[in-house]
Parts: sequence; C-alpha cells; structure tokens
Amino acid sequence: MDKILKVAKRLKTFTLEDIVMFCEIDAETAERFLRESENIKQCGGRFEYVETVKVEDTFKIIDKNIPCIDSDITVTNACNSFLNICQSRNVKQNTIKAYKTFINAHIIPYFKGFVLKDITVSDVESFRKCMQHKQISERRIKNILTLLNQIIKHFQNEGYINKTCIFEVKRIADIPKRQIQILTPEQLTQLLKILKKKYSYMLPIVQKLITLKQPLNTILTGSEQEKKSLKRKIRKDFYRLKQELGLTNYMFDDLRFCQKCAN
Repeated sequence: MDKILKVAKRLKTFTLEDIVMFCEIDAETAERFLRESENIKQCGGRFEYVETVKVEDTFKIIDKNIPCIDSDITVTNACNSFLNICQSRNVKQNTIKAYKTFINAHIIPYFKGFVLKDITVSDVESFRKCMQHKQISERRIKNILTLLNQIIKHFQNEGYINKTCIFEVKRIADIPKRQIQILTPEQLTQLLKILKKKYSYMLPIVQKLITLKQPLNTILTGSEQEKKSLKRKIRKDFYRLKQELGLTNYMFDDLRFCQKCAN
C-alpha cells in the first residue's frame, strides 16, 4: 500500500480511478485503503492527500521502581562490596583508607553476626552507645555512623533490602575542638634531649617549627612523595616519643606554639 501513498502524495488531488490506473490495483481494495488511511481526505467525488506531521516525544517516563531483592547479604559482605564500589568510582584513596579503618575496627566487629536487612535504628543507637563506652571521640563516632548510614542507604536504593532502617546522623551540640597544648620549659628540654639521643633527624625540624612558628607542611622540603614519606616516619617516631614523655593528647604541630628553649 506504500505505492498508493506515493502516487497520492505526487498527485495531491485525485480520483479513485486515478489510483486504480496508476497503481494497477482493483477498485475495491483501493477504495478501502483510501477511506481508512489517515493521509487521505475525501472532498466530494475526489480525494486529497494530507501530509500528517508525526510529533516526536521530547521526553519519556522511565520506571525507576526497583523490585526489592530482600537479600540475605551480611553486614561484612555489604561493607566489602561497598568498598569495592568506592574504588571503582575513583573515590580518593585517603577517603577509602578512612572507610576501611571505620569498617574493620568498628562496624564489622559490632555487626559481624548481623544480616544487613535486619539492622534497626535501635541497633544503630546501641552501636553508638557501645562506641561511647569505649571512649571513642564524638567526632569519630559521628563519622562512623555516617558511613554506616551510607552503606545501608546504598543497598536500600539498589533494591537489595527494604527501607526499614532509615536514620539521620544529626549533631545536637558543637563538638569541642581539641585545645592546643604548650609544653613547659622542662618538658621541652626533655623532649630535645630525647631527640638528640634517639631521633636526631627530627631535631632540626622541631627547632624550625618552634623558631618559624609554622606548621609541619610548610617546614618540610622536597618532592610530595618525599614529604609524605618523612611525615609518616615523624608520626611513627613522635608517637613513641610522646609515650616516653607521657604526652598522650599532644600533636606534633603544637610544638610551634612553644617558646624557644635556651638549650
């Protein structure tokens, strides 16, 4: 029947006999097609071809409803899967490192016997109290709970589990900042003596820190890789040094607030 439309389009106005003659088709078939076609309009004893403009949709409705799999995935497997997804999405390595620490040190040890879909808001609250009992800082607890919420939401949004555990980690009071600690002259003298004896490489760095009153990142020189390597060594050795001096909550950069020691 495409031939009839081509002829009709070329003739614009025509009779049934014209179509029968040009298309070499019987009159009954031709007449039935002309009456049923949306491109043909009858005007008295003649027919007229009408061009119909097909309207293209500029948008469509996409069904985003995800059927729930109601998976029996464990918290341990969910956490490992979440970490793999983060790596595939090029999340920063420092962020992934922090996630791994929170997951392996806190989330998995507490929820290792749980199936992810069975976690309730009450369980999350008990988890928070457990971390507080261990005297974990409030800032760290908030970050751990935020990560747990991310993991649960991911598997809810992907349709693995029902949305039966929906919560928000909301701060109701400001977390106090750690106060800068300043060593007494006696403590500073003792620290410098230990540096000279055990960690001589760190002595000029500490002296610059105290003299220039600038943070460690500004003091260190060399390539970024060299700086990172040296900072790791300083953190490791300074941790031992703090234990020896009994400076449990002391930060390396706090040294820049000390007064220069005469020795």
